[in-house]
Amino acid sequence: MMDEDESDWQPAADASPTLLSGLDALAGGHLDAAATTLARAPEANHDPHVVYRIGVAQSLSGNPNAAIASWRRTLRLDAAFAPALYDLALAYMTTGDIPQATLTFSRLIDFFPDHAEGRFNFGNLLFRIGRTEDAVAMYAPLTDSPDPPRGILVNLGRALRRLGRLTEADACYRRALLSDPNDHFTHWNRAHVLFLMERWTEGFAAWEHRLHAGMGPPETPNLPEWTTGDPPSRLLLIGEQGHGDALQCLRYVSPLITRRASPILALHPALAPLVRVLLPEISVFAFSEISQITADAWAPLFSLPHRLALPAPDAVPEPATQDTFATGLGTLRAAAPDLGLRPRVGLAWAGNPKHDNDHWRSMALDNLSPLIAARPDISWISLQVGAAAAQAPLCPTLQNLPPPADFLETAHTIVALDLVITVDTAVAHVAGCLGIPTWIMLAAEPDWRWGPTDTTTPWYASARLFRQATLGDWAPVVATIGTALACSLPTPDAEKSL
Repeated sequence: MMDEDESDWQPAADASPTLLSGLDALAGGHLDAAATTLARAPEANHDPHVVYRIGVAQSLSGNPNAAIASWRRTLRLDAAFAPALYDLALAYMTTGDIPQATLTFSRLIDFFPDHAEGRFNFGNLLFRIGRTEDAVAMYAPLTDSPDPPRGILVNLGRALRRLGRLTEADACYRRALLSDPNDHFTHWNRAHVLFLMERWTEGFAAWEHRLHAGMGPPETPNLPEWTTGDPPSRLLLIGEQGHGDALQCLRYVSPLITRRASPILALHPALAPLVRVLLPEISVFAFSEISQITADAWAPLFSLPHRLALPAPDAVPEPATQDTFATGLGTLRAAAPDLGLRPRVGLAWAGNPKHDNDHWRSMALDNLSPLIAARPDISWISLQVGAAAAQAPLCPTLQNLPPPADFLETAHTIVALDLVITVDTAVAHVAGCLGIPTWIMLAAEPDWRWGPTDTTTPWYASARLFRQATLGDWAPVVATIGTALACSLPTPDAEKSL
């Protein structure tokens, strides 16, 4: 909080005893006393250095609103007081006042274009609110030094990735790795870019670094880890990351069987019942049961593309076309419920709010209102779970089923549908695994698995991709889906006119 120059400030030789006492309290960590005493000092009426330190004491004691008031007063005394501008901008971010944070950072950079920490944090804020071009412009001067900090290169690479400038993003990550070739977090970030460039072999090799960057399985057994060579006879595969990630990698169970291994799966509890039906010949456990499993070795499920040397999506058929899944898919189809008149279309509009890109990949149900209203002939069925499911009862034409206990119940609903329309969340992977026609609405910055531009995906032949042109703008996507829906599921009147 005080930059180096400001920390060197010394009070005048004739400073008041009250000021000196307040400064001593601040140096000793007596924050409340420091703020109170400094505020009583006569210098607090005219000296921005003193008023600034009142804000510092208030901020450190957990009172950001009081600190904001003090730093605003500091700037009335000196509009170009750099530490107050910087700390005020950060305090506005802490309190959620993004417009004021943006304005204050702008003032800081106008006065001090070379303020490195200000540029870095302003770039982070601009990226967060979707002003990605501005974020790149804010970061870029910080990379002019011979050895810029790794955080700047990683964040610049992240912003360039959002803009689709993948070659430049990759260059940022490679430059960051020059100073630390074992920087696992940077390798993990680079993997996303390599995937988007369809450099699958390199991408999945870099993806392995997630295991050392805190993104591995939530539970691991007391077994040797299989990393290369022929898989052991009994191989425990542990799901990781999101539910969709695990479903995406189920296809790699079949190559293990071909290589005479007997895979065993440990998955999220909500996912295990569905996978037991999809793969009836495979032992499937929940994470809590890992200690009870007998196996020769284990591996993370999402490491199979790399460790089996099958990184390209089309290297292994998708579940809907595999013999390994045929019995399970048949069982699900036979148990499909009656959901009313056809056509039946399922909707999911929001993903897990804990996902790092959920603000952009999810939408509100209101975004889909024009689509629903235009087709009263369709049986619209909510597939939404979580907090966003509370929006469903507000739409009277949307069939709102009881919350599913797990993904098996979700699959029972999906298999009875003619079409699923969803944002990028686990519902897309459930529908894709079942071979149900699925239209996935993607943010302008898509997840790596969907590629940067195509309308189809090698992961699921039944999926069609609808992409934003502008980050956060869902209206054109919904309009395009409405047009596509008219072609795929004509209205009854349109059918009569043919």
